[in-house]
Formats: sequence, structure tokens, C-alpha cells
Amino acid sequence: MDFNQLRYIVEIVETGSISKAASNLFISQPNLSNQITNLENEIGKNIFYRNNRGVTLTSYGVEVYHYAKSIVKQFEIIEDKLLTKSNENKIKIASFGSEVINFQFFEVCRRYNNENYEFELCESGVEESIEKVIQRDCDIGIIIYSEFQRKKLLQYLAAEELELQDLFVGEMKVHMSKNHEKSKMAILNKDDLQGLFHVKKTYLFKGMFSLNYEMEYLGIPDTNKTILANGNKTYNDALHNLPSFAVEIDWKCKKKIHSDLARIPYEGKRLDITCAMVKRKNEILKEELLFFINKLIESYS
Repeated sequence: MDFNQLRYIVEIVETGSISKAASNLFISQPNLSNQITNLENEIGKNIFYRNNRGVTLTSYGVEVYHYAKSIVKQFEIIEDKLLTKSNENKIKIASFGSEVINFQFFEVCRRYNNENYEFELCESGVEESIEKVIQRDCDIGIIIYSEFQRKKLLQYLAAEELELQDLFVGEMKVHMSKNHEKSKMAILNKDDLQGLFHVKKTYLFKGMFSLNYEMEYLGIPDTNKTILANGNKTYNDALHNLPSFAVEIDWKCKKKIHSDLARIPYEGKRLDITCAMVKRKNEILKEELLFFINKLIESYS
């Protein structure tokens, strides 16, 4: 068995045809067929059913395909990393998407503004941010978690050889437009939110570290009137143009950041959320990243 044979299996499955796969792979069809037959003979099991309409995977072949696909994908990632011309003057940060993070990211851009410098801030949920750090698509991840998620998060990070550094803490509050009639209230309860759209950032409510349990813990009404926003613009537009609310973190910042959203405590339980950094274990961070982290701690701790 060799890597090319696994690549051939993936191509055949994804094109649905040996002839199309052979064309894409720039080899002859008989040669491709022989390679697959040789592999089947070597392992003693059929990977494909063959008939006049083409080929389909056997039940064993389905398993082989999934393993082959994983190996081919990993090879492509490694190949891309090794062959792509790398820019040493580059930082990439995965973040949960917040003005808190954006403000300090722009400070880094201002300070390290060489002509050939590249800055990238990727907006993603906790799980996706961690995956970007694992795959080296990002240098660090800025994530959020609640006390209910901490144990599971630490176990997950340890298994992936990653480290966690807590940065600062905020409190979950109801956010709504300052133009909303209820935005001047000192505290909100379940009845105050009835009939309003619940606006959610999609990536914060999916995966193993979603905030769904946290909403249940706080007693936020489970309403079908939900708007899932994939970006900050849609999120803010929904809150300003519809009778709506969101439940977000109120970060205590030493420097006032302009916002058109009111942040109002919710009656009943308090829930703190921790903002933390995820990095690869024992990896020394660039000066620019250390500056970014220190600015976050300085401003919000």
C-alpha cells in the first residue's frame, strides 16, 4: 500500500468514475484500475463494486475511503505549509468577534506597521478557533468560556497539546438598541423579553462549546423568534432595526468604547464569562502577539 493508491481511491469516489479520476490524475484508465486491483489483492478485500454503470464503494470500502480522505487532506495541508512562500512579518489571530478584541488588534496594526507586514483577524467560535491553532492556520486563539465549560475545555486542550491563559472576565447581560423603549430599564426579566427576536451570533451557539446551556441556566426565554447572524454587521443591524435583544458579555473596559447598544442586567442569576488565549504548548509567542495580549489584560482586567 502507498500514498498514491489512497489518493486514487479518493479521486474515484469524488468523481464517481474511474475514467474521470484517471483523467484528473493524468494516468491511463487501465493503470488506475490495476492500481486499485493490486491494493484489493494486497488487503484481501474489495473496496469497490464494479458494474456496467461504474463503481460504488463496498461497506469495507466506505471505511477505507474515510481513512484515505483524512490522510490525503493532511498531506495537502502539510504540502501547502511547506511550499507556500511564508511571510515572517505576519500574525493571524482567531477570535470570537468583539469590539473588545478588535480595538486592541488595531493597536497592534498601528504599532507594527512595516510595509510588508500582514495582519489577519479571523472571526470564529471556540471550537473553530481552537482548530485553527491546532492546524497552524492561526498563531493564537482568543476564546470565551463559562464555568460550566472549563473542565471539558481543559481536557480538550490537553489532548491537543495546547495551553490556556485566562485574560479577563465579563458578565452576561441583555443587549439591545438604545433606541428600544426598554433600554433605559435598570434590570430586565423574562416577561420583558417576551415577543422580541433573540439575536444570536451563529458560531457562539454551535459545537461542543456552545452557549445554549448558559442561556438555559440564566432563564432566558426559549423562543422560536430567533435570528442567527453570521457576522457583526447582521448582528448589529438586527438589534437596531427589529424589536429584539441579544445576550452577550459586558466587558469592563478602562477605555470607553463607543457602542449604540445598552447592556442591562438580567433578573435572577449572574453568570461570568472568561476571555482566554489558546496557544500551542511550549511555543514562544512573537513580540507582536505578546504586545496584543498585554494590551488586552491592561485594558480589561
